[in-house]
Amino acid sequence: MPNPNILSERYATEEINSIFSEENIALAERSLWIEIMKAQRRIGMEIPAEDIEKYVAAKSRIDLELIKEIEKKTRHDVKARIEAFVRAAGAGEYIHLGMTSRDLTDNVEQMQLKQAARIIFGKYLSVLRHLVDKSKEYKQIVLTARTHHQPAQPTLLGRRFSMWAEELLIHLHDFEAFINNYPLRGVNGAVGTQSDMLELLGTRANVEELNQIIATSLGFSRCLASTGQVYPRSLDYKLVSMLSLLASACEGFAKTMRLMCGYELLTEGFKPGQVGSSAMPHKMNTRSCERICALAELLKMYADGASRIAGDQWEEGDVSCSALRRVV
Repeated sequence: MPNPNILSERYATEEINSIFSEENIALAERSLWIEIMKAQRRIGMEIPAEDIEKYVAAKSRIDLELIKEIEKKTRHDVKARIEAFVRAAGAGEYIHLGMTSRDLTDNVEQMQLKQAARIIFGKYLSVLRHLVDKSKEYKQIVLTARTHHQPAQPTLLGRRFSMWAEELLIHLHDFEAFINNYPLRGVNGAVGTQSDMLELLGTRANVEELNQIIATSLGFSRCLASTGQVYPRSLDYKLVSMLSLLASACEGFAKTMRLMCGYELLTEGFKPGQVGSSAMPHKMNTRSCERICALAELLKMYADGASRIAGDQWEEGDVSCSALRRVV
């Protein structure tokens, strides 16, 4: 019996789950291999066009069980995926020429992260619009402001919503800038010197041309100029930290909503058929706000985990971060 993935099944959208599914990862890797082969041929490498066509035709014929079986023998995940793709295409082994594993996995992971970040950015924009709308809708409603949770001076309910909206807007500006400036690792070889690809393509200009083609195809404007075997894991830390900050803005809103509901100043509302408790069905619990707070705490935990891998790579890179990165 397969173990359920609680996070993806309960909290992630279908769109996000699709990006990180095993099938989509395999498809993205095969798409990258094909783009690299096409670019290599265009620049001058002798790769038969008919072999590239065979790989294109076989791209979606993904056998995850076969890949797992091959990996048991090779004990190397990327080599298993190479062998499975070559078998599916029935072509010469022209994929992965001049590449190391991280040329494949890091670039695909970065593409996935950027795709997911854009979706999340759009979701938060929607949250911001709702907060702004509510600030206008409730601008005439007076209530007692509280400091130290004690009654203080009068304020407006709409002002509370605008306060929450402005904090979220600050973090959204930073998040958008991060997404737009997020650099791709690029196809830079085992230690970042591009030596294997340089040997195949002949000149540094050709290698840079290939990298620009790949960056554009994956949705990036640029590649890192100097990198080791892996891209800086501080980029992972920065991404998760920004997600944590966005969540913290929502957490502040949700906590205050929970307190206000406790005073019966407002409620989340009830949908038809909803019950608040098995013993007390009349209760109108702040179910959604409590979930927001719980997930915000989880993101803070992930941000702490991501901080442990930032700056922790030895020399040009190692895999000591792999287990923690899979969790985060």
